[in-house]
Amino acid sequence: MKKRFSDSLFGAKKGYLLVESLISLLVCLLAIWTVVVMVTYISHVKSRQTINFYAFIQLVESDKYQFEIKNVNAIDVKLYSPITKKNYHLQQYDDMLRITGIKLGHVRILTQVKKVHWAKDKECLRTVVTFKNGQKCTAYSKLATKEK
Repeated sequence: MKKRFSDSLFGAKKGYLLVESLISLLVCLLAIWTVVVMVTYISHVKSRQTINFYAFIQLVESDKYQFEIKNVNAIDVKLYSPITKKNYHLQQYDDMLRITGIKLGHVRILTQVKKVHWAKDKECLRTVVTFKNGQKCTAYSKLATKEK
């Protein structure tokens, strides 16, 4: 009786090992695909932060505003635009870099910022931004100095 029971148990499932191996292969491919997507996403985040940083530098150096340096501290920069005839203030606020005017309101320029450091180096404004993921970007912007 035991022999018949075991024969009927395995005799009815001839394709079971094939289906089981196909499902395990599908699960493995799904896991590999997930890892590849995550690695791709992480690399795009780094390149996106670099692109955003240099877009910010391009704004600071643009002819649209022709910013002049009024005052530079390690934590903020005060700029003047002869085009708009307005004063601007660059600073870090929470985890973002923002630019504000004299009145209320601000424009978020960079996000996921851990630390920003500015310094005046000869006739250049040195900007060093460290992002939360440890990436560090540095730029030197040649800006005129506003006489007080």
